[in-house]
Amino acid sequence: MHTTDLGSGMWGWGMALLLVVLAGCHSDPRDAGPRSVEGWQFQDTTEQWRPAEVPGCIHTDLLAHGIIESPFLQRNEEDVQWIEDRDWTYRTVLTPPRGEGDWALEFKGLDTYAEVSVNGSEVLRADNMHRSWRIPMGRLGLTGRDTLQVRFESPVRRGQALLDASPWPVPASNEARPIGQQTSAMSRKAMYHFGWDWGPRLVTSGIWKPVQWVRTDLELPPFRLMPVSIDSSRAEYRIEWDAPVQGLTATLSREGSSVSMEWTQIAPNVQRMVIESPALWWPNGLGEQPLYTLNFEDEHGRTRNWRFGVRTVEWNRSPDAFGNAMQCVVNGIPVQVRGANVIPPDFFPVRAERQWNRVVDDAVEAHMNMLRVWGGAHYGDEAFYDLCDERGLLVWQDFMNACAMVPGDVAWRDNFLAEAEEQVVRLRNRTSLAIWAGNNESEKAWRDWGWQDLYGLHGADSVAVEQAYRSVFEVALPELVLRLGGGEYQPSSPHNLDPERPRESGDQHDWGVWFGKTGFEYYSEEAGRFASEFGLQSVPDRRTLAEAGVIGLEDQVLQFRQRCTMDWLEPGFDGWDMMRHYAGLYFFDPESIDSGSIEGWDSLDAWIYLTQLTQAEGLRQAVERHRCSAGRTSGSLYWQLDDVWPTVSWSTVDHAGRWKLAHHAVRHANQPLRVMPDRAQGDAVAFRVINDRPVEARGVLSWALVTLSGDTVASGRFGLTVGPMTSTAWQADEEVNVLPESQVLAWRWTSENDAGEVFDEGSRTFRPVGELDWMLLGELGVQTDDEGVTLETRVPVPGVWLRSAEEGRFEDNGFTLMPGRPRTIRFMGPSGEVTSPGEVSVVHFGQLQARTP
Repeated sequence: MHTTDLGSGMWGWGMALLLVVLAGCHSDPRDAGPRSVEGWQFQDTTEQWRPAEVPGCIHTDLLAHGIIESPFLQRNEEDVQWIEDRDWTYRTVLTPPRGEGDWALEFKGLDTYAEVSVNGSEVLRADNMHRSWRIPMGRLGLTGRDTLQVRFESPVRRGQALLDASPWPVPASNEARPIGQQTSAMSRKAMYHFGWDWGPRLVTSGIWKPVQWVRTDLELPPFRLMPVSIDSSRAEYRIEWDAPVQGLTATLSREGSSVSMEWTQIAPNVQRMVIESPALWWPNGLGEQPLYTLNFEDEHGRTRNWRFGVRTVEWNRSPDAFGNAMQCVVNGIPVQVRGANVIPPDFFPVRAERQWNRVVDDAVEAHMNMLRVWGGAHYGDEAFYDLCDERGLLVWQDFMNACAMVPGDVAWRDNFLAEAEEQVVRLRNRTSLAIWAGNNESEKAWRDWGWQDLYGLHGADSVAVEQAYRSVFEVALPELVLRLGGGEYQPSSPHNLDPERPRESGDQHDWGVWFGKTGFEYYSEEAGRFASEFGLQSVPDRRTLAEAGVIGLEDQVLQFRQRCTMDWLEPGFDGWDMMRHYAGLYFFDPESIDSGSIEGWDSLDAWIYLTQLTQAEGLRQAVERHRCSAGRTSGSLYWQLDDVWPTVSWSTVDHAGRWKLAHHAVRHANQPLRVMPDRAQGDAVAFRVINDRPVEARGVLSWALVTLSGDTVASGRFGLTVGPMTSTAWQADEEVNVLPESQVLAWRWTSENDAGEVFDEGSRTFRPVGELDWMLLGELGVQTDDEGVTLETRVPVPGVWLRSAEEGRFEDNGFTLMPGRPRTIRFMGPSGEVTSPGEVSVVHFGQLQARTP
């Protein structure tokens, strides 16, 4: 439908919508459920009004109408940059809700500079993507024939005006624009929208969350669910409301069944709740995640319910043998944190919301127990935190500021703190919430990245910029989190008690590997107390690239997506060079591979295989070295689990949801029951055996040193018992003669019962795989069936890469196959079902080595 004004055509459409709304209205005045405002249109580049998707954004609306091509395809990102410089307008017919009560029009999310008007009269000016906004119905001046319009000003133009008015430059060096044109730090908007080294620049505008009528007189005020004392015998809580409530009653249930509790009124806005013999909530791998539902109702009929798990989360930062601990403690039990950083799983938030279930599934399948919501994007929606509560994933939550300093004006500060207050109140009772961090890397950047020289900030300007930063993240924000009962807070990530000795306290972003070009031993030698970022890039699945329009390695569509530059190492040095560096250290330089070395291969296949194999080895060693640190490093959150678009990046699962080899490696390294080679012991046959489960693990550990020709030269077998939540170290006798250049160490830990359950198995080389002379005797035996593939060999075979033309993934991939140990690898379809892989392609590193000059 098209009309250029709000004439009879649109009014007829609006009346039809009104009838639909009225038909769905409830007559019960106690109904406090929100009622969506629908029927939106947007004005395109020709001033034509077109149907709009709300929630959404201007890019997705233009794409839906064929006005632009997908910015994810080819190099279309370049062709849509004009969108960020324009203003955009949305409108609808506003139908008031029927029934008595105090109603308000709520905008859950406006991106970002929005002027809201009703019948041409302004009713709201919004300037923060991360906040919600309410307008009481009485202020709207409704007449019964009402037009609601939202006009979005270009965030780049507005940001530039604010930057030009700033008394000093505001550093934001991750935005790839000249100094003086980096506007991302000026606006309260997702910073990755302005481009990052793993994503495009697509500066959006639009109504990115629902618009709805809410009945405010039937809403209970916010409350705090405060644990007083919790253990398996008794849980006592204090419930504090932000305003007094009268005649409040509460009931408790679990999985639909009523649960008895003691409920006592202490003050007009305070109650006490006691649950006897509660079922405790545990992080993934440590136990179950039972959730209770607390239902409230007061004497005015105001109701609310809240779902929660009974648990405590604390952080031990006390002095110890290594400095000051940074240990997450749940229900009194120290937790070895295993997880990853997450970014939105699609660039456009409305589409990202549909992907969080997959991302959480990928995390849980990889035995993770924590996700870090990175500070350059946006806060998660309720469904994301619901999933984390349900699946046992703790959440490290950044406030939204990344790699930038802040403006010094009061308006920006007040706006940011209002956003922070809304988000803390929204999330403070979440079972999964473990910690807040004020920002991502801003503190470290100011200290170590040379911003003072780069931006000409010296003397009084330097002092002013630092004071503006500290006043927010070291004064106002911690006070706000404490006042609102938000839980643990630290000013930035990384953050240390002593910047001169960062390994002794706090968290680290361990980028010596990758940005520093160091070897993987860095993860042992420089391990800090908590590794909250580290990683390596790799090239994604070929199908994912093809879906984005990539044909081959030299295709400019692929080259265009490499955004990681490191000119400080040498001019022009970028992510391609760094991937070559690490692949060359541990396997082969992809550029040295003959494109025809394996039948059906080309140079892009070589890059995909070798970079994914290298990333897998790097992350495996990082997690293993952290877990083998004997308590020094208590957490590993690698960068990054997912992608915002199809690209070359640090992700272990690409934008299409296809696992890279690294996700299989991380899944193995994160296993709660794990035998790890203790690389800190050099070339010795040494293990650290870890049991991160809450029950004892009793079994048999067998090991063998195997030559590259398949002969066993030494072996051992012994009973092994590891207590709950502990680890034990074991090293072979000194007479075991290890020849690092020609042997592989393999192990298997099995239960002692008749079933012989395999707790863990694996192998390691004592030198980089690329330095050993692998043999091809006998090649691989490969048999496929309706459920997967069975492999066997007479010699050690490293880097086995299984591929299928069918959509899905193998249970394991990128592993070393040992002689005498046939393996059956099932193939999982898109919904997780076991299915036939069809025709299977099998490649391994020995083939590549034999065919490389």
